[in-house]
Amino acid sequence: MNVLINLSHLKIGGGQNVGLNFISTLKLINTDEFNFVFIAAKNSMIHNFLKENNFSNIYLCPKNPIFRVIKELFFSKKILKKHSIDIIYNYFGGDFIPVNIKRVIGAADSNLYFPEIDFWVEYKPIQKLIRKIIDINRIWVLKNATAVIFENGFLQKRGKELFNLKETKLIKPSIKDFTIDNKDLLLSFAKDTIVGLFFCSWQKNKNYMIIPELAKELKSQNIKYHFIITAPQNNSFEHKEFLNSLNINDVKEMVSIIGPVHKKNISNLYNSIDHVFLLSKLESFSNNIIESWYYKKPLIISNENWAKYLCLNSACYVDRNSIESIVLGIKMIINDKLYKNQLIFDAIKILKTYPSVKERTISELKYLKYVFKNY
Repeated sequence: MNVLINLSHLKIGGGQNVGLNFISTLKLINTDEFNFVFIAAKNSMIHNFLKENNFSNIYLCPKNPIFRVIKELFFSKKILKKHSIDIIYNYFGGDFIPVNIKRVIGAADSNLYFPEIDFWVEYKPIQKLIRKIIDINRIWVLKNATAVIFENGFLQKRGKELFNLKETKLIKPSIKDFTIDNKDLLLSFAKDTIVGLFFCSWQKNKNYMIIPELAKELKSQNIKYHFIITAPQNNSFEHKEFLNSLNINDVKEMVSIIGPVHKKNISNLYNSIDHVFLLSKLESFSNNIIESWYYKKPLIISNENWAKYLCLNSACYVDRNSIESIVLGIKMIINDKLYKNQLIFDAIKILKTYPSVKERTISELKYLKYVFKNY
């Protein structure tokens, strides 16, 4: 069975880590019945991993999405023909390869399943229009896929209702232990300072812009607190906007922008913080959730249906747009040890229902085999 694994969408963030987990496991399990061909973004961590670990049949595409689409349209057909590809597995995303072939895709764009929510409301009109056009294409990709893999059963149900998806599979996320004795990331704070983590980039959905006002309120209540955000210091509009808000609220000393974190430093990062924020409007899933469970750090999350479906009693739910609600959640975790310990206890119970990286990869390959044989 000849399988094209398309990893070209995975260039940063949690999705890239999931892709790395998948390909790293291929060397550890029996894959004799599969012949793999890989497409990866040039100079991405996935590209480097494939090269360093002597994987064969690696093809590269540009990181720029427009150039990637052009290359798929005009050159990818040759790859399929050369390797007699039977099925394509698009790892989170679709493709523009102009061939009628069986396709399995990983669903990750949560906003597609909630059309009643204006997901792009915070963006400027032109940006909003571009994103809505992209969403139309993503829906087309979903509807035309042979099968769709979901990480969230709530979204799987919505996908069937909204888009009449016939063949879907729920495969829960996994986490890999990245506990490495590495000193590249050293974070230290004043004694008795509580540290909260926003593990995200400059993506409006993550609600990172609430940090400055949140810090101001904590400061006014004499709560020793520090925020860490992993967004890049890239002088983008979003970066400058965030810095300006920190200055306006006079809380610059309460926030560290540390930039993207390498996998080898994830353990050090979580060992440096007290709890995790995930104040998204929507998520299909998030590594923030499973990592907070794994590292036993309380999770403060949006009081939304998708979050409650995933986290049950393992998280502190807050109104994502209310300073008062979020501060109350923070204070409950700081001051009520029984509440905090119960969150961690319930998180550990839920975590046990999730697969190991090896188990998840085996499930994915079994499903590719099933789709190939039955569709």
